[in-house]
Amino acid sequence: MKALWSTFWALTLVLTTSFLAIILSHVALEVGPVSTPWPRFGIIIVFFWMIHRPDMMTVPMVFMVGLAQDLILGDIAGAGVLSLMIATILLDRMLPPIRTMPLVWRWLGFAAFAGLVFALEWILTSAARLSVQPLDPVFVQGGMTFLVYPVISIAMRQFLRIGRTPRRAF
Repeated sequence: MKALWSTFWALTLVLTTSFLAIILSHVALEVGPVSTPWPRFGIIIVFFWMIHRPDMMTVPMVFMVGLAQDLILGDIAGAGVLSLMIATILLDRMLPPIRTMPLVWRWLGFAAFAGLVFALEWILTSAARLSVQPLDPVFVQGGMTFLVYPVISIAMRQFLRIGRTPRRAF
């Protein structure tokens, strides 16, 4: 019974942090003549939970988070979901060695993950709109997401008291 409650609370924590991150990504900074988009916190949280709780961040969970991200952020429904799922499946083999490595290596792994997600989403969005979309917003948002990852990762690890290995989590 204890394992069932532990799994329930872990799943609740993963879902809550994922949806809060997506909602936070919807906020825009009103700087200058045009609003500047925030980093994609949903991508950060998906990668974080893939590292620390791979049993909770499964492909169906990634699908739910990606769909919620597309719907909340107003993107083309399916582009974000598909790009997030493809990146998750392709980079899944890379994750086990990264789980026990220092933050710098996890950050580089996140760079590969986020770069793949943003590239696939740009390709799918361009295909859906039948025109090549500008790359400037993709690079700005991708760069901001990359730079924010260590801050979010360290903060969540401190708050949740998570060590390097996924077995010591919670």
